[in-house]
Amino acid sequence: MNHLRIRTAGADDLGVITALLADCGRPSGPVALADTAGESMLVAESGAGGAVLGCLRLRAAIGLALPRYWYHVGCTVHAAKDLQLFHRQRTLLLGNNHTGASELAEIAWARSGVPLAAQAAVLNLLVQTALLLIARRRDGFASHLIVELPGPRDTAGQAPFWQGLGRQFCRRDPLLAREQFGDAWRAHAATLLPRQTVYASFLSPAAQDAIAHAAPFSRVLQDVLEAAGMRYSHHISIDDGGPVLEADVDTLGTVTAGRLWSLVQRDAAGPGVPMLVVHGDAGNWHAVMAQATVHGGRLALLPDDFARLGAHAGEQVWAAPLRSDFDAMPAGGHSAPDA
Repeated sequence: MNHLRIRTAGADDLGVITALLADCGRPSGPVALADTAGESMLVAESGAGGAVLGCLRLRAAIGLALPRYWYHVGCTVHAAKDLQLFHRQRTLLLGNNHTGASELAEIAWARSGVPLAAQAAVLNLLVQTALLLIARRRDGFASHLIVELPGPRDTAGQAPFWQGLGRQFCRRDPLLAREQFGDAWRAHAATLLPRQTVYASFLSPAAQDAIAHAAPFSRVLQDVLEAAGMRYSHHISIDDGGPVLEADVDTLGTVTAGRLWSLVQRDAAGPGVPMLVVHGDAGNWHAVMAQATVHGGRLALLPDDFARLGAHAGEQVWAAPLRSDFDAMPAGGHSAPDA
């Protein structure tokens, strides 16, 4: 993990980002590389100028220009005491509950031939860097943060949830629509979906089973996000039924622990504490994991870390302790959360 570096994506990364998104079941239209106050694309690379191993888009606020839709997974009870009947039903209700939230989106990473622990290390550094960027400019982001996890698909790439519900009202293929129009296609498709409460029991068994289930390959991402403090929000994506994770931003450890430090150089003697360090301005920054100590109220880094950051003694950086204990990842086993 020590060799990884996070930076803003550039034009030369477009091809790799597009391929990573497609491999993670999220084909997209043209990839935007906006690095503005409201949105930026992060990439993880294997050392300075090395191979791009993952990407993540950080959005300050969603749904304010074009509505975003999710299904809220609820519950209703049908009971008849005299008949001794009690039946609980899962329900789906279309809405815009997360409008205005900040978002971690378009998360994709290299999987083929990459050990699970290495995948987790890339994802952890991407997610924690995004959280530290939020801490660095806290007033530019919402109080609420969400992430949509991809839902399950069959061997043909079709989402059982969409086949069971969405396709009855909008016959466009979600993968082709996303590739042609990007995520915006869902806002247009949602105008065709029912506004009334839908009983999950009316759907096919495969569609019901997909509700709030993450695709098997994304369970490593789910582990990383939950370790960061995010939890299932009782909302799902309208296309594949994948769970939406959420958190109050100011409860996330990296956000609350992130602070501004002045840098000083230290020698190689003595152990350090793993710290995530971000150096640079909004348009040209780098983030690395460094073994750091505190010396005279300043953050002390090794010469190699200064080189990886492109920093100099006396400069200021944002930093937070980095959780990096993903060496032994479970082989999967998440089940769909209860409604």
